[in-house]
Amino acid sequence: MPKVSVESLKPGMKLAKPVVNESGMILLGEGTELTEVHIERLRNMTIGSVAVAGSAQPQKSKAELLSALDARFRKTEDEPYMSLIKRVFAERIEELNR
Repeated sequence: MPKVSVESLKPGMKLAKPVVNESGMILLGEGTELTEVHIERLRNMTIGSVAVAGSAQPQKSKAELLSALDARFRKTEDEPYMSLIKRVFAERIEELNR
């Protein structure tokens, strides 16, 4: 259940958790399908992000993500724990892009 910034919300998305204000009052219930009116109200109430149902989709392609991962771990390729960490990240990237 990804958290999505209010600025990135689209009508039709469904809330995975209720949206509450600072006092704990529920503004929108879990499962609410967002409309443009809901989104505008959330913006006006300065809500930062909300949990939406569904899986998060990466903003970059799998090839771009794997290339960036290689670049980040290039200097530590010979360290066993770092190669393990890199492999875990690579597996997660593969999993998200199925």
